[in-house]
Amino acid sequence: MKAEFNIIGFHKDIYLNGKFYGSIKMDEADRETMGYTGRRVEVLDQDFKNKNKKIKAGTEVVSECVPLCGRIKGNMEQVIQTLANSRVVYNY
Repeated sequence: MKAEFNIIGFHKDIYLNGKFYGSIKMDEADRETMGYTGRRVEVLDQDFKNKNKKIKAGTEVVSECVPLCGRIKGNMEQVIQTLANSRVVYNY
């Protein structure tokens, strides 16, 4: 059984030369494929600043869109069943 979550938003992670620089919160997804497989190369149209890190406009960066998941969908019994089935059992 696959758990379904309420999607409360999305964020776009920004990478430059393989290093994570920060993320931008968005209300709507800007692509169909999420996560690592949905990475794409873009050119920044405005300066990106996150804490003490700054990237100038016109720089090529790699971006990745990730959904922000909220609560598990369903009533309390379904939620408990989903959580019980998601546990990994290790045989030592």
